[in-house]
Amino acid sequence: MDFHVVTVLHRLLKKFEEYGDIPGNPEVSRKEAMFANRLAGLILEAENGLMDIEEEDVIEIEEDVDWEAPEFDALDSDDASPNQTFRFGDRWVNKEDVEKALSYYRDTSKGHRTAQAMYSRFRWLSTNYHLQKLRDIENEGASYKGDRFRLLAILADRLFEEVKKRLNEGLTLHDRDLRSLTLDLNRKEFNVVGFLASHKWITRWKSSRRIVSRRITKFVTKRCMLNQDQLEKQSKEFVKTSRQEMPQFSPSMILNCDQTGIQKELHGARSLAFGGEKTVVRSVQAKSSLTHSFTFMPVLFADGTMGPKAYMVMSEPTGQFPKSQPIPHTPNLEVRAAKSHIMTKELMCDFLTSCVFIPSVPKKLFLLLDSWPPFKDHAKIRSCLPPGTDVTIRNIPPHCTSMIQPLDVYWNGPWKALLKRFNSHAVAFYPDYVIAQRNNQITMVSVLFHQISSKRFKDFTQYSWNRSGYIDVYTPFQSPLKYLCNGVELQICAVNGCDNNIAIVMTPIAKVRCFRRVPIPPRRFSPTPEEEFLLPTPPPTPPPPPLQQEEHEISSEALIALFVCMALILWFCLFPHVFNNV
Repeated sequence: MDFHVVTVLHRLLKKFEEYGDIPGNPEVSRKEAMFANRLAGLILEAENGLMDIEEEDVIEIEEDVDWEAPEFDALDSDDASPNQTFRFGDRWVNKEDVEKALSYYRDTSKGHRTAQAMYSRFRWLSTNYHLQKLRDIENEGASYKGDRFRLLAILADRLFEEVKKRLNEGLTLHDRDLRSLTLDLNRKEFNVVGFLASHKWITRWKSSRRIVSRRITKFVTKRCMLNQDQLEKQSKEFVKTSRQEMPQFSPSMILNCDQTGIQKELHGARSLAFGGEKTVVRSVQAKSSLTHSFTFMPVLFADGTMGPKAYMVMSEPTGQFPKSQPIPHTPNLEVRAAKSHIMTKELMCDFLTSCVFIPSVPKKLFLLLDSWPPFKDHAKIRSCLPPGTDVTIRNIPPHCTSMIQPLDVYWNGPWKALLKRFNSHAVAFYPDYVIAQRNNQITMVSVLFHQISSKRFKDFTQYSWNRSGYIDVYTPFQSPLKYLCNGVELQICAVNGCDNNIAIVMTPIAKVRCFRRVPIPPRRFSPTPEEEFLLPTPPPTPPPPPLQQEEHEISSEALIALFVCMALILWFCLFPHVFNNV
């Protein structure tokens, strides 16, 4: 998109023309000069293509005494059965059937038919209350809005209570969370058949409750000392050279590795909030988790597959995991501890030997790396090679990774979006799950990496190479976030006995699971008693042990006394006259 500095300056002048004419040579304070220089720098960076403008929405509830809430139509036009508006017992009946019943009820010279006749003709009528309700519908006529409307209106009020409670607790909410809450309330409290909580219904509900979006604009600059044109030229030349070499290798031999930092708690800037709030504050489980990160390094192959293992570095004060709290076994992750999560040359060698140069990877490789100094030490990399392995190493020119490194160009973005969605769902619905806790963090990353590595997402993975310019193969695909998370609100957990709202669709079996019932690799995905879940339910309280009678040892003196007493009683019964004479 074209960017013209003159146009921006013109817009600024028009915006502030009410402040008067621009003076010829004004006195400038230090603060004013610093701000002007900063603003000029932003404009120049935007002109050179070194700035991204990110716009995000937060949702809030406005407080305005002059505002009048629009009338809320609780019926959803997108429902599967919008005409089923009357409930009789556990049956939903449409308007046409109710009118037939009323016509039959009055079609007699006696004024109305008997209850037994109505019960026999219309099976959904079974009690006197049902007949009274039929008469109420007749009396109110068009003003009777139906049970569906009434229940959905009550559901809308309950939803507002739940949303207000969560917002007051500082939780981040999105439209998808509103839909999950609505469907969960309907499933557990109202049971309105066919209600879908469509986007239109959620939008009307937000409007009636004064819940709106606020847009936040961020300017993200990408500082670089080199000319942008020169960078693009270097990138094109590198891709051209690489494409000439790549035909010597099969796609399963060509791989890209890249380290990326991930916050321990990922939260987006978009959230629901009460309108009119000047500042939107949201709670986090640990403030330090917003400033502390871990390093994640996957392996991406040109054939659209992921390496069998990814590398994860977590910071620990001592540089080691405490022996009293061992980390979980995750077969698709190699987890290491260090005093900082920043990668070092030693950690690079460990990554190569544990995740790249392993038996399941081909012996001939084309290794595409960035210009991180340890990656440029080819001698050190070759020292990690096992016998019989040959590797060709190519380093992407400095400052060009955002344009031609496959993991940077596309894969990392959807991966972090999936983590962010899972974090958001956990905070909103499972506050007892501490995201930033070490073992929880490892387990969650393992589960989601297992999902995104599925063969189902081969075309998605391969697109990173296509978008970077290395291959021409392109097949339309569905992103992991859309497949795993979108639309799951309409279903309940596939585990027997669990009615929680859904967090994810598990691959490869397409089973829906709630957050509490997400299985941990490499367990089977069929619900079995021994399956290990992401957030296991607490074990049932064992029954109290049966009371045991205490055994007491009787002494010989007590036995003699007991024997004497029994003898006297027997003597009294046999010879009572002896005692009378005494």
